Amino acid sequence: MPMMDMPIQELNCYLGKGNYPSDFIDYWNRQIARLNERDLEYELVKKEFLNECADYYELYFKGIDGARIHAKYICPKNRQNVPLILQFHDYKQSSKSWYHLTRYIGIGYAVLAMDCRGQGGMSEDLGGVLGTTVCGHLMIGIDDELDQMYYRKVYLDAYLLSKIGSQLPQIDTKKIVSYGQGQGGALAIVVAAMNKEINKCVAKDPFLADFKRVWEMDLDSLMYEGLRYYFRWFDPLHEREDEVFSRLGYLDVVHFAKQLNCKFLLGTGLLDSSCPPSTQYAIFNQAMCNKMHLVFAKFDHELCNRFEDEVLRFIQFEEGCV
Repeated sequence: MPMMDMPIQELNCYLGKGNYPSDFIDYWNRQIARLNERDLEYELVKKEFLNECADYYELYFKGIDGARIHAKYICPKNRQNVPLILQFHDYKQSSKSWYHLTRYIGIGYAVLAMDCRGQGGMSEDLGGVLGTTVCGHLMIGIDDELDQMYYRKVYLDAYLLSKIGSQLPQIDTKKIVSYGQGQGGALAIVVAAMNKEINKCVAKDPFLADFKRVWEMDLDSLMYEGLRYYFRWFDPLHEREDEVFSRLGYLDVVHFAKQLNCKFLLGTGLLDSSCPPSTQYAIFNQAMCNKMHLVFAKFDHELCNRFEDEVLRFIQFEEGCV
């Protein structure tokens, strides 16, 4: 096995570096309660694609702070009570193409794919936070109020998307799957932890986990680059190190994994230098739900055919469909 990270024996029992806020559950329960009191505000704009099997829509909804968030929605034509995939994209990217997303129609599923605010898609980010924004989204809002942190807003956007998905008339609310890779894998876990209507969760190479471990491995130069530059620019002597990592603890996907109660499939590449394997094992080891971990020894931060084949099996709700 590759040895970029810990030996497998250590990975199998690694739980993360901690930094678990004492009010983590209370904080996020308050956020969810506030959103549950709000009316969902969204609109569907039909796309005129010549496909007799599916209907295509642009979906726009009002995010946590009033930002206009965009998603793509495709559902099988003239069907009711269909399963729904909530699909989330990797960092700096956007929702997949209509062509790519249409593949779910072939298995009779609808799909709802969100563009994360201020990244490569059509969702807007209203900004207005104190502190640096120049190098990555992770540290946006770190010097402001906790509610101003960028990923707090993205997590709650994803939760709102999941609630909207449950309201769409074609959807069977007992058959909802959250799915994503990298940043998308993180969001799939977070939204499944927040919304107990989600029945299955699939994550490949999840981002936003075990920040202190990434920093100690000196791998904060790619997806986690904001962490390195923040300390270089604003705290070169690391006098606020404990404070910074405590604040990031509210965003740590390892802590959300503890709240999962759905079926959970995780895929990890042992050569992943963007989201180190140990951080992913911490997610899996902290999850106390019905779970399965597929480990790919010679893969980096990437999808592979074998994993996607396993996803196809995992997301089925009826035996004998594949």
